[in-house]
Amino acid sequence: MISITEGKEERSGRIRSLDVLKGAAIIGVVMAHIVLVPNEGEGQYNRSLGELFYAALPMFIVITGYFYRPDRGILENIKRRLVPMIIMFVLLTISLNLIMCGYMMLLGYSIDTGAIMGNIGQMLIGKGCFEDLYGMVFEGEMILGPYEVTYPFYFFQILIVGYLIFIFLVDYVITDWRKTLVAAIALVSCTVLYMEFIHLQLPMLAQLGPLVAAFLLIGAFMARYNVVQYIETGYHEKRYWIYFALTLVTALAMAILLPTHMSLIYSEFGAYGGWSAYSFVTTSLSCGILLMFLAVFVSKVRYVSDVLEKIGRDCVWIFLLHMFIAKLLIAPFVTISTDRWFPIDSIPVAIVLVVLTIIVIMILIELNRLALSRIKGSDQQTL
Repeated sequence: MISITEGKEERSGRIRSLDVLKGAAIIGVVMAHIVLVPNEGEGQYNRSLGELFYAALPMFIVITGYFYRPDRGILENIKRRLVPMIIMFVLLTISLNLIMCGYMMLLGYSIDTGAIMGNIGQMLIGKGCFEDLYGMVFEGEMILGPYEVTYPFYFFQILIVGYLIFIFLVDYVITDWRKTLVAAIALVSCTVLYMEFIHLQLPMLAQLGPLVAAFLLIGAFMARYNVVQYIETGYHEKRYWIYFALTLVTALAMAILLPTHMSLIYSEFGAYGGWSAYSFVTTSLSCGILLMFLAVFVSKVRYVSDVLEKIGRDCVWIFLLHMFIAKLLIAPFVTISTDRWFPIDSIPVAIVLVVLTIIVIMILIELNRLALSRIKGSDQQTL
């Protein structure tokens, strides 16, 4: 039985409930981008209704911190985690947008080819750089062209900046809960003070880097006490249900009393300006941990959990490719503009597009794995 005590065992193995949680979360992300956000303000309405889910989105960052490997050292962690993230971000931003641009030109869309590379450069650096985040000038939400398919990549921008801060800090504070607490508060305070007194959009959304580093640090601290493993396997203990009840009450109270109103790309997280970053962290963590508990319960439901687990294992590729695939599927049938990413007025049709998009990506992933296994097999036979 895993208890909440400091643990040192290897955490590289998969945790089923986490995959279930990630599967459900990535379906929600795709739904938000294709169904909610494009429909003229409906996204904000549904965000208020789904505060519990939206508040838990930073748990993707916490989970990344959870699987930090201190035994590898700073340089090795940068090589294995940060460098591949940067390469993937740059290559996919360039290639996916260029492919979509060519595809839409073949369909008869009028594309300003002279502005393409400049637009892609803005996507890489971050939109609205040095514009006032609290003023009417900031237009970071506007799509630079109908071919843009990497809007969600802002998540990788803030993760890259946050991980760079985290990696140089974590080993010095993670061994003492007091140091960890002080460091997390200090990091969040950096974002608070910046948003209160400067509030300009920085390249790579760097103003959110300290906030992201705090979430990563919290995840790494949770790993020292095997929190996720306990949530996965500790349900036979009576105190487990006490923890669950406390988490449930706390999460619901936070979601109702201190909703996040989260929109990270606009550096929005509450009604109190930069100061609400503090409640943003506590609400996100309480709601996220509650969803971890709920994911364990769902993981016991056959078939449903199997599907969610499979999707969760490939959630990174679904996140990276969903806008690209969705636009490939829909571009021949509707007119895509900078006003609406997916101009579908029928919610059921939009949901069908979500399902088709995820299915197509999963098929592509399996075909890629099959091709790689055959190549690997032929190489071994040659040797």
